[in-house]
Amino acid sequence: MRRPRAVGSVTVGHGVNEFFSIVIPPIIPLLVADFGITYGQAGVLVTIFFVMYALFQLPAGMLADVIGKERLLIAGLFGMAGGVLVASMATSYETLLVAQAIAGISGSAFHPTGMALVSDYETKQTEGKAMGVFGFGGALGTMSAPVIVGGVAAVADWRLALATGVAIGVLVTCLVVYLFVTAEEPDVDEVDGTDDESASTARTDGGRSESTQSVRAAIWNAIDLPITPSIVVLFFVTVVLSMQHRAIQTYTTSYVAAETGASVAAGNVTFFALLVGGSLASLYAGDLADRFDRITLGIAASLATAALVAATLATTLLEGLPIELLTAILAVWFAVIGAGMYASYPVKNAMVSQQAEATSSGSLFGVIQTGSAIGSASGPTVFGVLSTRWGVVAAFPAIAAVSVALALSFGLLWFVTD
Repeated sequence: MRRPRAVGSVTVGHGVNEFFSIVIPPIIPLLVADFGITYGQAGVLVTIFFVMYALFQLPAGMLADVIGKERLLIAGLFGMAGGVLVASMATSYETLLVAQAIAGISGSAFHPTGMALVSDYETKQTEGKAMGVFGFGGALGTMSAPVIVGGVAAVADWRLALATGVAIGVLVTCLVVYLFVTAEEPDVDEVDGTDDESASTARTDGGRSESTQSVRAAIWNAIDLPITPSIVVLFFVTVVLSMQHRAIQTYTTSYVAAETGASVAAGNVTFFALLVGGSLASLYAGDLADRFDRITLGIAASLATAALVAATLATTLLEGLPIELLTAILAVWFAVIGAGMYASYPVKNAMVSQQAEATSSGSLFGVIQTGSAIGSASGPTVFGVLSTRWGVVAAFPAIAAVSVALALSFGLLWFVTD
């Protein structure tokens, strides 16, 4: 990559963001029992987070182009920590909703800023790898949630688990600040704009990129942002991909616990396996996205995920096996599901990066990530309602239909030209 340390700083921040985003799913069964709520209501806790994400993504992207992407990214991470801290002290379901809203508003700043920075730092030849590394950081953060939050909740309680997550998240955010301050400067040709394949930021200040501009210029760039057919389709791809992604993340622990009769801790082991498979696939898929046709890669990953999720119906054939063996089989199975699910992300993100310009990249990713928040908000609630009606074991394979829709969405990109 052109600027590995700079990309690394955003990658670590991505881990913090995803960790805070997913602290609730590992403790959903505990919240259901403690507050006497349904799985549908528990799904709303995840949904309210992403509703706030959706509402504030575009404003956050525009603000990032005004005040600087790095500054807004850091502020958002600290704000998420505050929201999770409120959740750890909640004594009612309504307080949990408020805490999730706070975390969602703060978290809305990350993806428009972080993905825009990666796009600004790298070129067409390296943006796939950079987005793969970026996705790897997010997967590491997400897989930390069931280990840290789920683990502490298993031996203590969910309140201490969330408080522990806040402390760790704040410490890692301080590391992100340090990495930003010490990141390498862009090459001279990038600063001068002579490298026509680079989308790097326009100036540097102490080695830190600062794509700041006047409020008027930022608003004009956002208004004047060309919404091409490719961007429209990529927006739809992002909606469907996020709906699939968050539904699988939210209900994996609950599915395994219900299917095997094992503890929540055992379900979180499978959740962790899902994320391990996803993190490795993100790195590899990012490299493939720089060398092969990205649309074909997106379709293949989506169809593979659909087949694997639908095949969870076959677990009924494993009834009678010892719980330990069944849990191990499901862990391997879900690791492969995670690989297919996460492989789509660097592919899609590299496609968006091709459309980005440094002066308006925050606004562009704000638009695209609004689609991500819409999908993330709808997935947990839709499948939560299905799980409440039919049971999580019966409803989980329905996610495969979303994966098929995702493959079709990627296929639409073959028919649009800019």
